[in-house]
Amino acid sequence: MARLRSKKRYAYPVILSRRLNLRLNPSRIIILAFLATVLFGAFLLTLPVSRSGASEDVVFQFFNNGLPSSATPNHVHTFGPSFPGGAPLSVALFTAASATSVTGLIVVDTASYWSPFGQAVILTLIELGGIGTMTIVSLVALNLRGASSETRELASTSLGGAPVGSVKRTVRNIIWFSLALQLVFALILSLHLGLSGITKNPREAIFHGLFLTGSAFNNAGFALNGDSLMSFRNDPIVLLSLALLIIVGGIGFPIWSVLAHRGPHWWKLNMNARIMLVGTLAAILAGWVLIAALEWDNPGTLGPENPGSKLLNAFFASVSPRTAGFNSMDIAAQSPETWLVTDILMLIGGGPAGTAGGLKITTVTVVIATLWGEVRGAEAINILGLRLARSAQRQALAVFSLFAVLVGVASFLLMLATPYTLNQSLYEVSSAIATVGLSTGITPSLPVKIQFMLAVLMMVGRLGPLTLATAIGTRRRKIGYELPKDRPLIG
Repeated sequence: MARLRSKKRYAYPVILSRRLNLRLNPSRIIILAFLATVLFGAFLLTLPVSRSGASEDVVFQFFNNGLPSSATPNHVHTFGPSFPGGAPLSVALFTAASATSVTGLIVVDTASYWSPFGQAVILTLIELGGIGTMTIVSLVALNLRGASSETRELASTSLGGAPVGSVKRTVRNIIWFSLALQLVFALILSLHLGLSGITKNPREAIFHGLFLTGSAFNNAGFALNGDSLMSFRNDPIVLLSLALLIIVGGIGFPIWSVLAHRGPHWWKLNMNARIMLVGTLAAILAGWVLIAALEWDNPGTLGPENPGSKLLNAFFASVSPRTAGFNSMDIAAQSPETWLVTDILMLIGGGPAGTAGGLKITTVTVVIATLWGEVRGAEAINILGLRLARSAQRQALAVFSLFAVLVGVASFLLMLATPYTLNQSLYEVSSAIATVGLSTGITPSLPVKIQFMLAVLMMVGRLGPLTLATAIGTRRRKIGYELPKDRPLIG
């Protein structure tokens, strides 16, 4: 009898864990952990210790040049309760969502509005959103008692296809690689800022170096200068260091892991690595050439600069939209054609399992290759010497379609609720869903309901629309029958 009770005592936790594991699949766990991080970060930012004492409207001294004359409000719209001396709930929630989704869109100036404690909270949220949330939650999913093989496979997929048996080791390597790289560049930037006299004291130089490095590597776009990086437009050490961090973080650890294990031998690289290396180079070069050509003589951006500075800032303006959100030139003064080029770069984004957002270079490449294959009547889709799996085609088209619908609907709603043009609305929405953080200057003046919409878009962009669709969808059910097959006319 005693032995029977003992079996029952151990049986209940096993059954309970299995039920929890059944309901909380990896996609839902990731979303819940992400939302918990945003909410806890928002709570910390509402505390009086997180605020410097400046008013919300301080941000307009930096952004009012992006506001059209038809925009009557020149103050930040806020909503919700606040502690005495603390930030309003809407400001704290938007900032926390932007930091955790590593976007960089702001409704208040990071440098003047938030105290050092608030800025440290933002940096922590950036690190958690960039390299922490996905990897840590994957470990949680793998450690659930009774975790199924499908759960382990999904956790592996969230890390860019790492072998199921080595996910823990992969997570550990990601963390060490990320922190080591950030510390090296934080030291470089801190020494440069301190020795050049840009910062007031060594402590400020160290904090600025750490903040800029963390924001760049995680593709967040937060800066401790009200003009982002415009004051560094003639500083190649700062711009090139941050550009390198953006590229490394945006490409993603799985690609660097493949290169480290297989070497730079093209025939040994898988399709993911081939697409990322070629696609990243092509996107940067195309953006660099187009932005330089469009802005070369613009008196509000590159016009007054010397040729070397023009090339440097055009290069940075091509790297940053994938998807860091820093700007070294005045975005509001750019031409609409440059905005369109930047929209495309933002929506393309970086690499899977990296710190960048957007559609991902792999997704865009697969969609283009699929369309080209259909035009040519090819039976199989080949990309860079390898044949593409049909399941990847369906998945890429699904993600592309979801992004297109979200961008279209959100741009329409923003235009409906504000006096801004299609160019400005599309730019703002693309920046949010691609987790970039660039803005034409209209973010602070947006109504709270539009701020909330952008916050949702930022989180959707970071998690990925397919992850959300999988999480809210029902479990797969086996159907014991098939309906008659038919084919509609296409085109």
